[in-house]
Amino acid sequence: MKAINKYCPRSGKPVQSDSLTAYRSVTVGFCNTGCRDDFAKNIENRPEDKNYFDILIKENLQR
Repeated sequence: MKAINKYCPRSGKPVQSDSLTAYRSVTVGFCNTGCRDDFAKNIENRPEDKNYFDILIKENLQR
């Protein structure tokens, strides 16, 4: 499984392979499991994260 993003949307650090999660049918990544778990718990409270991934998904679909 490979994430559509290379860098964590929170920290800007490189995505780690053990910190991936599914979002709207694609795999997205974070720099560590704490960032991933926080996003998973609070997805509706973090519109900046949703917008970040929605933009990446749209860009990848256009390729």
